[in-house]
Amino acid sequence: MGLYVVRRILYTIPVFLGVYAITFALFHMRDPIAIAKVHKPQASIKVLQAWVRNNNLHLPRFLNLPSDAEVELADGEKHPELKTKSVFYSQFFLGLSDLIRLDLGVDKSKEPIGAAIRQRAPYSFAVAAPTFLLSLIFSVSMALFIAYFRESALDISTLFVTVAMMSIPIPVYLLGCNLLFGKVLKFVPVYNHALLPILVAFLAGLGGHIRFYRTVFLEQMEQDYIRTARAKGVSEAGVLFKHVLPNSLIPILTSVVMSLPFLITGSLILENFFGIPGMGDMMYSAILAQDFQVIKVIVYLGSILYMLGSLLTDISYILADPRVVLE
Repeated sequence: MGLYVVRRILYTIPVFLGVYAITFALFHMRDPIAIAKVHKPQASIKVLQAWVRNNNLHLPRFLNLPSDAEVELADGEKHPELKTKSVFYSQFFLGLSDLIRLDLGVDKSKEPIGAAIRQRAPYSFAVAAPTFLLSLIFSVSMALFIAYFRESALDISTLFVTVAMMSIPIPVYLLGCNLLFGKVLKFVPVYNHALLPILVAFLAGLGGHIRFYRTVFLEQMEQDYIRTARAKGVSEAGVLFKHVLPNSLIPILTSVVMSLPFLITGSLILENFFGIPGMGDMMYSAILAQDFQVIKVIVYLGSILYMLGSLLTDISYILADPRVVLE
């Protein structure tokens, strides 16, 4: 398995480079002066050119060619010193080097982005982790209960309720909780409190989770080994807990492990609505302020966490089923 893990880590390198290249193209193929105007909308052209130069946006985008040292660049000046630099002395490779060294840069307020992430990530985790655990435990238990009473009135009514819950957009849950707890019950503070975003996230995803796990369990219950177990006299509860649940772990683990990156990146809508100063709120504020550096860093972080989650998913298959061989 060790060789497989090493190979998978090596596979993630070209994937990450692809993500970096696409993100770089989205943010850097614009005119540098147009980017400067976003940060300094009322500035003169000289100030804009100085901003471009201070942020290295005057450098060649991909490769530093000899011709670049002889022409006027985006900052309005020529830079003969580029002749002494490497061919890789460009925005693309300098940005990649900073990212590898974990130098995430600064936001529009000149505050270090890395420090902001370390400060905000625990808030997102404090909301996402309880939601994740509650949703997993409740939805799996409920799906097993429904599978036990499959094709009954309870199964049909639960199916109707879960579809209805899936049809309700998350803003409805937000407004409902705001009305119920902010105006009627006044049980907990609506703003800057973790309980309500946990409740909203739990309810918003519950219908889809129950339906998914119910489908997984019912698919296993149609297999031949289940009919054999029943023929041997195994009770229905024994069939569910000794056969169906263990053999359903692979699709469950796929869903669970791939959700782990969101424990860090947080929820943009929930955190902004309830005033949680987490990663989601950081992303929302960056979008409103057009803080491109923060947006880029969060995109990179999300891609790295997603690739790590994919690797952990494959490894978890071995723990769930020893018959799985990673090659």
